[in-house]
Amino acid sequence: MKNTQAQLQNQKGFTLVEIAIVLVIIGLLLGGVLKGQELIENSKVKSVTADFDNIAAAYWAYRDRKGVYPGTTNAAFWYNLRTEGFLTGDPATSTTATGSEHALEGVFEYVPAAATNMIPNKAMICASNIEDTIATNIDTKLDDGVATTGTVRGGTADVSTAAAYTATGAAFILCKELK
Repeated sequence: MKNTQAQLQNQKGFTLVEIAIVLVIIGLLLGGVLKGQELIENSKVKSVTADFDNIAAAYWAYRDRKGVYPGTTNAAFWYNLRTEGFLTGDPATSTTATGSEHALEGVFEYVPAAATNMIPNKAMICASNIEDTIATNIDTKLDDGVATTGTVRGGTADVSTAAAYTATGAAFILCKELK
């Protein structure tokens, strides 16, 4: 019995200082991971924002070079811009109904001017599958941050209906007017 008591008295546990140091290290690691995820998300937002601007620039450069606007359909639009070298990619793959993929795991689409567009009578570039909070961020960078006004608008259903951003994680279609 004496031997067991002696063994219990010789055992040491962790001190409060040691536990506190471990908790601080864990906190720093978690903070670093969360900051890293934020940086990745911000780079994707910057990429999509730049893509909107680059596609618009390609649209106008094509107009300047050829004297006409590129394509009257989604497939023809991408084909024309790629054939002239304004956008990267194989023109042969541009004959499908979708445009280029973007960093937020959606695709760009060209929408010809129509009275039923969310920006009436304006040709638009639209990006699908953008979370509403990110859509708000992109809209703020490019325009006024309001889904139903300005040259950048967003909607949940299709390219004909603008809807307010909800901050619920809903997928939005974000469209930018091609002036």
